[in-house]
Amino acid sequence: MYIGENISVIASFGLPYRIRPVRFKWNGKLFDIKEITYSWQTREGQTKVYHFSITDGKTLYELSFNTTSLLWSIEKIEV
Repeated sequence: MYIGENISVIASFGLPYRIRPVRFKWNGKLFDIKEITYSWQTREGQTKVYHFSITDGKTLYELSFNTTSLLWSIEKIEV
């Protein structure tokens, strides 16, 4: 299911240039990320967008991080 909403994310930014979401808040609820199942990058013009397929142990989510706006979004959910 497509969502496309901005969310709050706690993330780790390590070397070399590695971004790792750890927890996110959506609809007033906190979700702990148990596993990143896949990650990839796309470009929107000059902007690099990092995408993460993650799970909380029950549901699969797609999160994205826009390097220009510095905003995180929840893109999709698969129950």
